[in-house]
Amino acid sequence: MRTKLNLTICLLAGLIFGLSANAQKTVIKKEALPANAQTFLKTHFGSKNPSYILQDKEILSTEYKVQYDSKIEIEFDKKGNWKEVDGKNSKIPNSIIPKKIASYVKTNFPKEKITKIEIGTYGYETKLTNGLELKFNLKGDFTKIDK
Repeated sequence: MRTKLNLTICLLAGLIFGLSANAQKTVIKKEALPANAQTFLKTHFGSKNPSYILQDKEILSTEYKVQYDSKIEIEFDKKGNWKEVDGKNSKIPNSIIPKKIASYVKTNFPKEKITKIEIGTYGYETKLTNGLELKFNLKGDFTKIDK
């Protein structure tokens, strides 16, 4: 009985290690990004060149991470749709923030700037310069404050 348990644990550990070993991070050029990501970068960052662009390939998914000298980091999914823009406690470009969210923040937190925005299945999550995290639905309606 104990031998079977040990064998099962070893097989599971080997499987997990094998799957994670297949993950590959590669530095790529801007032209190798999906078209959606290239358009996003051109729209919101113009002709600025990123410090680096990583392609993170795993067995079931591919993601991209772009970082600029200003420390702004953008994450894209395999289709080139943005998932997160993180200013690392610095203001992110207003053009990225949906108008309804920007308006809410300007009205309710006039001294604060958005330093991070993330889009998920159920909506947006933003972080302000004061550390507050605000959540919005996909329509941009405020839902709650996280701390």
